[in-house]
Amino acid sequence: MQVRLLLPAMLMAVLAPLAAAQEFDAQTQPVPQTQPAPQPAKPPKPAVVKPKPAAAPAPKKPSPVAVTAPAPTPASKARLLEKIGDWSVFIHEDPAGRVCFAASAPTDMQPKTATAKRTTVVFYVTAWKKDGVRNEISVKLGYSIKPKSVAAVTAGGASFTLPGDDDKAYTKDLGDEQKLLAAMSGGGSMVVKATSAKGTATIDQYSLEGLAAAVQKAQQACS
Repeated sequence: MQVRLLLPAMLMAVLAPLAAAQEFDAQTQPVPQTQPAPQPAKPPKPAVVKPKPAAAPAPKKPSPVAVTAPAPTPASKARLLEKIGDWSVFIHEDPAGRVCFAASAPTDMQPKTATAKRTTVVFYVTAWKKDGVRNEISVKLGYSIKPKSVAAVTAGGASFTLPGDDDKAYTKDLGDEQKLLAAMSGGGSMVVKATSAKGTATIDQYSLEGLAAAVQKAQQACS
């Protein structure tokens, strides 16, 4: 809009002297002697284009105030103690007591089409200081398991079954827990198979590198 307003003013400024010169030439042509020669007209004052005032600088916006979230309390978040191989050791403290655990996520999940529909998938070996639990084994499957079904775990050439409970599965008793942990401590890889409540069969593969040292670290933290 400003350009459209400026163009007519500029054209008028350019044409004004030319129109004045043409008028001057017409007025200075010779006339009959019987008539007195007219006095030459005073040339009109050239149009003056006032410069457009410079736009005032935009006011500076105030800098946003940084909002710092309150630091999480020990009761609200597990703290990473150490990462050993493909396993991580965490400690969680709250008024109920201290919980330490070694945890790892799968290195491969099948089928790929079901992966995006699952929540976090993690295998745990947990120690509860207050209750004297040292190596509770569980797996978070990332979905609700098929009712009355189990998660099948293969590690170190041995097979185990973990009864399902909603989106998790646990070892049945202390004897199976110790045997599974011994098989896992040999290293290599571990496979967990289960079926969701919707009938989707999944196969998750875990690396057992660092598992033995991570479990030992968790036990020491909660001893």
